[in-house]
Amino acid sequence: QSALATALRALAPPGAPVLVESPTYPGMLAVARATGLRPVPVPMDADGVRPELLADAFRATGARVLVTQPLFQNPTGATLAPARRPEVLAISRAAGAFVIEDDFARRLVHEDAGPLPAPLAADDPDGVVVHVCSLTKVTSPSLRVGALAARGPVLERLRAIQVVDSFFVPRPLQEAALELVGSPSWGRHLATVAAELGSRRTVMAAALRSGLPEFVLPHVPTGGGSLWARIPATGAGTGPDEAAVAAAALRASVAIAPGSPYFCAEPPAGHVRLSFAAVSGAAEIAEGVRRLRTAYESLGLPAMAGN
Repeated sequence: QSALATALRALAPPGAPVLVESPTYPGMLAVARATGLRPVPVPMDADGVRPELLADAFRATGARVLVTQPLFQNPTGATLAPARRPEVLAISRAAGAFVIEDDFARRLVHEDAGPLPAPLAADDPDGVVVHVCSLTKVTSPSLRVGALAARGPVLERLRAIQVVDSFFVPRPLQEAALELVGSPSWGRHLATVAAELGSRRTVMAAALRSGLPEFVLPHVPTGGGSLWARIPATGAGTGPDEAAVAAAALRASVAIAPGSPYFCAEPPAGHVRLSFAAVSGAAEIAEGVRRLRTAYESLGLPAMAGN
């Protein structure tokens, strides 16, 4: 989170527009707004941000920064398609813009994902991409170690802001991180995480399709720790009510995240984000979906077939 804040402060002055995927990580939207920036949404699909709309957004806004999660995007789980990767970089370069690559989920890959694409920064010899990554997700919420990587003059700008903000990373934290990733057990840990996340994703997707087909899964990811589901509209043309669904779920003792905070403009439909990363296993996932079914029915909504 602090790395995203440092990158945004280094690359855009207060009041400037910054292009973001729609939907996107609410924490990044909060950082951008706290920095005085104006998030501008760029629609995406199952193959990531849409290049033709990205080019239009750069032309319309004059933005000089794009924030993207090209691998296992939060919340959709989408991965930027191979054909789009050079397009996104070329469009940003032509606009004179930087790309902040939030690569938070690379170590949250599922075991059935296949070979991963390299970071966008690996295909950027011109210093357009600022790469952000972290050990936190795959280790512990308490191990707050992230990294910023960049080429060219922007690196010194990033370093200057970081030094002013925190001066240095505490030595014990550095030593703990180094000992962890240098341990012979590190590879086994990553393999275990990949197997467990993939298994939980499969269990949750199957449970939703059989027990709660009203919640449509536009995309089942091969990385990350959550599913992004579209919910049906409620009432006679009144549109979706995420808040009511989330509140009913909480009354049934299951926590879900409504989708609206993931959009910086009007959401095109109602969504919820369902996490499987912090549960105890398959039994808890099945029980959670069962309670979510009960919560949905408590709202008096009609049953319908999903896909």
